[in-house]
Amino acid sequence: MLITNTDFVPGRDIDEALGLVTGVGVPPFKLRFSTEQIGKVIEEGVERANNSMIAKAQALGADAIIRVYYDKEASETGVQIMVWGTAVRLR
Repeated sequence: MLITNTDFVPGRDIDEALGLVTGVGVPPFKLRFSTEQIGKVIEEGVERANNSMIAKAQALGADAIIRVYYDKEASETGVQIMVWGTAVRLR
């Protein structure tokens, strides 16, 4: 599944916009982690969010997800990554 933050897929035409798809990723809860580990924790959250969004796009029959945006929420207890984009079918 192609994921891009652009409004188009280079070299391909969009046949149909299938709708908004979202995903949320919560990395494994760790009571304490070092500053060296924070990057890994965020990567795990992004991967989980992407996988959730991709599964929803595949269920719609999408070939790609365009206009993808990420956001995060952090607290003392952890990080939550949110992602959303438009599922599309390509020609």
